[in-house]
Amino acid sequence: MHNWLKNLAMTLMAGIALQGCSLFNSEEDVVKMAPVPQVESRFDPEVLWSKSVGSGVGKFYSQLSPVVADDQVFAAARDGDVMAFDKQSGDRKWTIDLSDQPENAEKRSARLSGGLTAFYGKLFLGSENGYVYAIDQTDGSLLWSKQVPGEVLAAPVADAGRIVVVTSSGKLVALDAEKGDILWSTGDDQPKLTLRGQSTPVLAAGGVVYGRADGRIGVVLLDSGMLANVSRVASPRGATELDRMVDVDAQPVIIGDELYAVAYNGQLMARKLISGEELWKRKYSSYQNMGVGPMELVLTDAKSHVYAVDRSNGSEKWANTQLSYRNLTAPVTFGDYVVVGDGEGYLYWLDDASGRIVAMQELDSDGLYVAPVADGDILYVQTRSGDLVALKRP
Repeated sequence: MHNWLKNLAMTLMAGIALQGCSLFNSEEDVVKMAPVPQVESRFDPEVLWSKSVGSGVGKFYSQLSPVVADDQVFAAARDGDVMAFDKQSGDRKWTIDLSDQPENAEKRSARLSGGLTAFYGKLFLGSENGYVYAIDQTDGSLLWSKQVPGEVLAAPVADAGRIVVVTSSGKLVALDAEKGDILWSTGDDQPKLTLRGQSTPVLAAGGVVYGRADGRIGVVLLDSGMLANVSRVASPRGATELDRMVDVDAQPVIIGDELYAVAYNGQLMARKLISGEELWKRKYSSYQNMGVGPMELVLTDAKSHVYAVDRSNGSEKWANTQLSYRNLTAPVTFGDYVVVGDGEGYLYWLDDASGRIVAMQELDSDGLYVAPVADGDILYVQTRSGDLVALKRP
């Protein structure tokens, strides 16, 4: 029953978010994807370079995202290719194919999904096959691989000589960054029905802060994995299992001594990190990571509406509903803009003061699936078909 329910959830999310099509083959669609907006772009972002990263992620669910470290940008494809590029010129420095590893022989694919994370001169990433990998940033050599209990769908986090991953089975696992040995593992009971995704943890004040599928935020000690605190973001409500889904799949945001988190079918909330004092909460539903501006949080909700919310009191600064059900990526703040991509391959530039779309461009008809990555005045965008595109800020 558990597997059937998870498959149903995946089908529903794909049907609603990816295609906006009928769930039950009825004559009328349950939800309608908004048409491509007609925008007279104020500017045309300059494409500095575009490179191919293997075969990309195809139509599979994936959280594979580029990462920038020093003078390089790293990217990966689902089947196992991991590559390093010069971030200015786009010249490829090295490549490694993790599908060649013995543990991936039967599946003929590494099924990479969680990552990338750059730290300690290494790259860390995980796979649906249940492995965590460490790769040398300099030459692309594989340093170690380790099997963990469950799929690794979200990016690992690293600090104090430890790598922490969350698995699809609800396990939080810490590994030694140098050797890959498992140092501790702890887990939570999973609801019968969950979204296809996991929250990337956050490391702060000697603790690991992570979202859970039961609508809570958990905190464990980084040294030992001991549970330190649990706080609720959303409570399950409704008559059906679908209604009662309250996954916290968006990465928690920690700014100073304040914690921000959002749940699917739930709410956006702000609390004091240490005391747990609730500062404010507002009704939003999201499973995507939030963008962080100077004084606001930006989020893409479950209907592909984009909102900017004042961090100090939770008041809504603006809302953009032009892109309903276009399967938007998580947003990124980039200078005076908020940038999101959609499932048909369009990249939208929203004015950060008003939320109006001021420019758009088509990058790849196969679609965009993860938030662009901002580094200085360059924006890196990875497409489903595997293109890695570097754009210059206007």
